[in-house]
Amino acid sequence: MPHEPVLLAALIAPGSIESEVGKVQAVLFSEHGLASAQALPPLIPIAFLDAARVDRGFLLAMNRAVSPGWRMRLTGALWAEGHLYAGVESGGTWGALRDCALGRCGAEKGRLFPAAEGFYLGCGDATPEVRVRIKLVLPETSFSSCMVALLNIVTAFDGPEWWREVSWEIVEERSLRGRRKQ
Repeated sequence: MPHEPVLLAALIAPGSIESEVGKVQAVLFSEHGLASAQALPPLIPIAFLDAARVDRGFLLAMNRAVSPGWRMRLTGALWAEGHLYAGVESGGTWGALRDCALGRCGAEKGRLFPAAEGFYLGCGDATPEVRVRIKLVLPETSFSSCMVALLNIVTAFDGPEWWREVSWEIVEERSLRGRRKQ
């Protein structure tokens, strides 16, 4: 029986970047057998939210939390609390979005994995022996457009194996452009 959905605020990159990160996810599965790497689409998690505290203007406020002209670039492998990310340097954009989300909604709720500044690649199921064999090859690329989105994620399992049976849907999204300071 599925659990209650969890709500994740995340960044969804343009299709070309999604494709590149998707290739990395596929390699993690094919070379290391890590199905968790493909549990979710390429996304940069911002925060797991209490759905009851997300109001109608949430994504607008997220957009206003950053300045226009931002750019993000892929940096390399990043491990956070046993989960792998394709690291991103956002020049403070990710931090501003996370601060805004937590400021509006309070502490994270229903967290399936840590939010980190990078594309979530799973691998929480990797043994220490497998982790040392993982060598991420990321393209040297950057992007200056994306969507900020709210995703409902439903899992059938508790704990670290949540990814074994998961479904997700984007419930709302908005172009992240930023707002000029007055």
